[in-house]
Amino acid sequence: MAELTEGTGFEVLGVNRGDIYNEIVIKTINTVDAADYLIVDLTKYGIKADGLVGILGFKHTTDNSVMVQEQPETTVSSGDITITVPSGTNDDARFYFVKGLKETAAVASL
Repeated sequence: MAELTEGTGFEVLGVNRGDIYNEIVIKTINTVDAADYLIVDLTKYGIKADGLVGILGFKHTTDNSVMVQEQPETTVSSGDITITVPSGTNDDARFYFVKGLKETAAVASL
């Protein structure tokens, strides 16, 4: 179990900003193993500290080719999301789509 650091172990590829929610796209390096984890500050990307909606994970079973869905374990504390790679295969790149409520979400009028 090792912590992946931003810039060397993973990178945030981009942020989709919407009226109600933002979505972060994260890619890890291809040597990530089961139980490795990464921590991302949701508020840094415009997501409320208590606004996590969900996460969708994928892993490469073959480098830059076949991808399968893989759900990570997650916890959120004070706006930091910890994403932990589940048991399974080692030495694979992972992609995560993290969606959360925008810090200043638009309010619908009736």
